[in-house]
Amino acid sequence: MTKAARSRKRGPRGPYTSGREAQRAILDSARRVFAERGYRGGVLRDVAERAGVSAANIIHHFGSKEALLVTLLEERDMGASLELRAAPGGFIAGLRDLVRRNAADREMVRLFTTLGAEATAADHPAHDFFRARYASVTAEVAGAVETARDQGVLPSGPPADRVAAGLIAVMDGIQLQWLLDPGFDMVAAFDAHLTAIGALPSTDGA
Repeated sequence: MTKAARSRKRGPRGPYTSGREAQRAILDSARRVFAERGYRGGVLRDVAERAGVSAANIIHHFGSKEALLVTLLEERDMGASLELRAAPGGFIAGLRDLVRRNAADREMVRLFTTLGAEATAADHPAHDFFRARYASVTAEVAGAVETARDQGVLPSGPPADRVAAGLIAVMDGIQLQWLLDPGFDMVAAFDAHLTAIGALPSTDGA
C-alpha cells in the first residue's frame, strides 16, 4: 500500500481535526465547570486545565468566556428541541422521554438549573438566551397542546400558553427537587402530573 493510500484510509488529519477535538474538549470541560460553579464562579483557567489546553486556546476557538457559554447552551438546547419535535408518540410522549433522558444526565440538568437561576439577573450573559428559550419553548408546547386538544388527547381548559407554561414549570421544579434529593423520582412525579391534568390515563384501577 502506498503512503497516499494509507493516508486516505486513516481519514483526515491535521489542524482541522485537532481543532475540532480541542473545541469538543473545551465544551465538555466548560459544561462541568459551569455546572459546578456557575458562570460567574467558573473561570477559564479551570476550564482550560480540565480540557488540557491554555486559556488563550479557549479564546482562540470561542472568542470569549461569554461566547463559550452561549455555544454550550445552544448546542444542548437545539438537540433537545429537535428530539422533542420528532417524538414518534406525539409531544406528551416527547416530554416524558425528555424527562427520562434528563434523569440520566445529572450534570446537564445541574448546568441548566444553575445557569437559569443566575441568568435572572439582567446583566448575566445568558439572560437573553434564557428569555428567548422560555418564549420559544412555551410557544412550541402551546401549539402542541392545541393540537392535542383537537385530537382528543388533552381535554379543553385554560389557554394553551398557560398550560404550556405550567408544564415547563413542573419539569423545572421536579428537576430542582431531584438535584436536591437524588432519591426523588422525577419521572414518576411528572407522570403523576400528566395523569392529574388528563394527559395520561389513570392507572389506579378506578
